[in-house]
Amino acid sequence: MFLKKFLILTILCLSAHQIIPAQILDVHIQDISHSKGQMCIAVFTDEAGFKAEITFWETKCPKTLVVNGSFDLKIPLKPGKYGVSVLDDKNCNGKMEYNIFGIPREGFGFSNYYQRGLYKPTFENFSFFLEKNETKQILVKMKYF
Repeated sequence: MFLKKFLILTILCLSAHQIIPAQILDVHIQDISHSKGQMCIAVFTDEAGFKAEITFWETKCPKTLVVNGSFDLKIPLKPGKYGVSVLDDKNCNGKMEYNIFGIPREGFGFSNYYQRGLYKPTFENFSFFLEKNETKQILVKMKYF
């Protein structure tokens, strides 16, 4: 009886794996300037969430994973529109620190978008579509002031 249940469960799991293909977001983060702190990676699905800092998915990774100023991460997601932001959280408090003039004191970056000025980008500036069965590679170039 146990063997029969095990076989049925195994077949169902294998079938489900074939029915629900994975989409993978392959994130390459480069130009990380130091080894202190952690990397905070956030995935957003729209402008409202980005403005309110309500993430769809997020993680914090130790800097021990950074090699030669770069870090790679693979994220399984459903098909849809996304944008990725990265914070080089030097003091490990999970939020961006600013100086008295409002200039970021920690590094940051966005998916396929390099921030040139001091203004925060809109979601549309760094968003992209992840299609069904797609492995999408994105680049995040870190910026420091």
